[in-house]
Amino acid sequence: MAASSQDDDTSDIMISSLPLATRCPLFPLRLYGGFWMPEPMLPGLAAARSRFEPRPSDVFLASFPKSGTTWLKALAFATVHRADHPPCCPDHPLRRRSPHECVKYLEEMRFASSGDLFAALPSPRVLATHIPYTLLSARIAAAEGASGGRIVYICRAPKDALVSMWLFTQKKLATEANGGDLPKPYTIEEAFELFCDGRAFYGPQWHHVAGYWEASRRWPEEVLFLRYEDMLHDPVGNVRKLAAFMGCAFSDEEQATGVVKP
Repeated sequence: MAASSQDDDTSDIMISSLPLATRCPLFPLRLYGGFWMPEPMLPGLAAARSRFEPRPSDVFLASFPKSGTTWLKALAFATVHRADHPPCCPDHPLRRRSPHECVKYLEEMRFASSGDLFAALPSPRVLATHIPYTLLSARIAAAEGASGGRIVYICRAPKDALVSMWLFTQKKLATEANGGDLPKPYTIEEAFELFCDGRAFYGPQWHHVAGYWEASRRWPEEVLFLRYEDMLHDPVGNVRKLAAFMGCAFSDEEQATGVVKP
């Protein structure tokens, strides 16, 4: 993967000096590296870039928000760990926990005061991120002969990502109100305007998608580009593709016994 366009140690980001956007509910946004980042995520970005040590066996699930992240987490976790946790197991982790508990975000590095929060996890590690490709650590982003793991990116039609994010925001605002003062109305028209202006979480969406798309074209063995709509249309074929890319392809016996099925 190509080296990141930003210096790898961003621990000294002066967040308060970055351009600010406040019209998005939930979090203020700060413009960093050409993307509108949620302000609370910037310390996580800095920590991930400066302290995270990738392994060759790592799998990173990347996405723009509300583009199929939860689904991809569940599929990747179940596929990678199927030897230890057969899909039919009644005590499977995904039956007891959310995919977000099974596959942590790289940005959660912000919760560690020092060191690598994920260093104790056994290989292969499956982690997720919303970080744009050009802001990834150079230790993860691809280059010839790189050994920083593999990246799986899932993209979704912009309209559907926008509507899903708006509905998610409405739900969060209602939950946070919790019987108190009603939050300021946030209309779909406002959300549409901000999305088209690029002022969305991790936006502009098209730049986010393009970064990973270009990397997948240049380094197809290190970056897999999936489409949400293709996965809906052909879930079995795409899960097979995902498994092969992650280095844990399904055997003929597994396929014959229906381990992979709609």
